[in-house]
Amino acid sequence: MASIDSSPTAVAAPRRAGGTGLVVAYVVAFFALYVALLTPVMSTLALRVSVLSTPEGRAGDLALVTGVGAFFAFVANPLAGALSDRTTSRLGMRRPWLLWGVLLGSVGITIIAFAPNIAVVVVGWAIAQTAFNGTQAALQALLPDQVDEALRARVSGWLGIAQNLAPLAGIGIAAWLTAQGTGSAWLLLLPTFLAIAGVLALVAVLRDRHLDPADVEPFHLGRFLAGFWVSPRKHPDFGWAFAGRFLLLFGFALYNSYQVYFLQDRFGMDEPTALGWQLRLMVVQAAVLLLAGSAGGALSDRTGRRKVFVIVSTVLAGAGLLVFAFAGAPAHLYLGAVLFGAGLGAYFAVDLALVTDVLPNRETEAAKNMGVFNIANALPQSLAPALAPALLAVGSGGNYTALFVVGAVVAVVGAVSTMFIKGAR
Repeated sequence: MASIDSSPTAVAAPRRAGGTGLVVAYVVAFFALYVALLTPVMSTLALRVSVLSTPEGRAGDLALVTGVGAFFAFVANPLAGALSDRTTSRLGMRRPWLLWGVLLGSVGITIIAFAPNIAVVVVGWAIAQTAFNGTQAALQALLPDQVDEALRARVSGWLGIAQNLAPLAGIGIAAWLTAQGTGSAWLLLLPTFLAIAGVLALVAVLRDRHLDPADVEPFHLGRFLAGFWVSPRKHPDFGWAFAGRFLLLFGFALYNSYQVYFLQDRFGMDEPTALGWQLRLMVVQAAVLLLAGSAGGALSDRTGRRKVFVIVSTVLAGAGLLVFAFAGAPAHLYLGAVLFGAGLGAYFAVDLALVTDVLPNRETEAAKNMGVFNIANALPQSLAPALAPALLAVGSGGNYTALFVVGAVVAVVGAVSTMFIKGAR
């Protein structure tokens, strides 16, 4: 078990710039973790809820499961990040969180796979979100820990591509297993095996930072808890970056959580057909995302600019949501996938690089402050499902138009907030 000193401050442990092998393992682990984390959010969790719920109650039950899970993610990410910054284990600062997080998260997914009712699904998803977000906090801290500043936008772009290709792989696995008539449990379990393998490979090659216990100040509960507050008055750029991501991902969450139900309800698809269409749209989205992410990361590093890519990407993604909102036939969804993929690719190409540029105390509190920033990931996952049933209830038959229009508007407002960041170009 890791040795942890939860003090509010610590002397910076030496940074070690990783080589090509470490970067490759980093991107692979990032991809593998998100296969296990995002596939349930995009698809398999909704399918599991459908089995245990009713057609009338499944939207509310899914909102309950995802909302509770997102609350635990909201707490776990910054807490694990803060503790990682103060971990004095012989294994290093990040390795214990990578290892134990992915193993415990897999336990949570296994609980969901064999859950007899919605209450047990809630428990399993809470465990999975808590643990996987602990791993995520340590993974994202590796960007300032291990990657030279001149390469951060490029590596950030690869991480963004990996994150967005992950659900494509997961949905592809789910569609293939469904076509083979494999038990539904494997739709959840196989992605977790990939996550374990990917993270263990990174743990094996990582030359982790080590923190000397003598360099860590005594623990004070009040100062420790106060450390989770990053003042937007003292650090306005961090505050604006947080607001931009929160609003953008809130818009995305309104679409991602209900994608399967959208295909079934609007176009009358059965489960295998909905998974097949979801896979097709993800292939289109991923191809565009790959191009936009690769080009965006390279251009951002070359020009030193971050904000313009975030603004353009958010507008593109918002346009994609509007296409989904008003699509009258499945073929129309391809245009939405192109716009949505371009927006996601351009955004994730520079997102982590942008926040790293404005991250307070990056040498001593990188994981904690990245964890605080990742509240902007988790909180939309909690609030969006809580709002979605009210929007879907407007009119009759599930008002996905209202749901996606609201998502588009919120995402574009996120782009506006990014314009106020002064510490990055």
